[in-house]
Amino acid sequence: MVMNPGMVVGDRVNWGVRMLERAEGVVVALRRCRVEEAFAEIVDAAKRHRVPTLELAAALVGLAEGVDVEGDAGWAARYEWSSLLQQPRR
Repeated sequence: MVMNPGMVVGDRVNWGVRMLERAEGVVVALRRCRVEEAFAEIVDAAKRHRVPTLELAAALVGLAEGVDVEGDAGWAARYEWSSLLQQPRR
């Protein structure tokens, strides 16, 4: 889930794009909103909690997968979305 510091630049970009797309999908499923709205929500939450957007996206994906996410981004993801993730899906 965490980006490996030894990754080459192209791999880091691909990792970031994939993680952000997955996080957008999580928000779309939780909020039943458009992708653009999900993206804006993730970016706004990252700004609000002063964490990097891609780290917050990775933490949200981890949270959705049931991983115990750590650090400031993990705390922010739990604060923003844990109540929605705990609701039963229809």
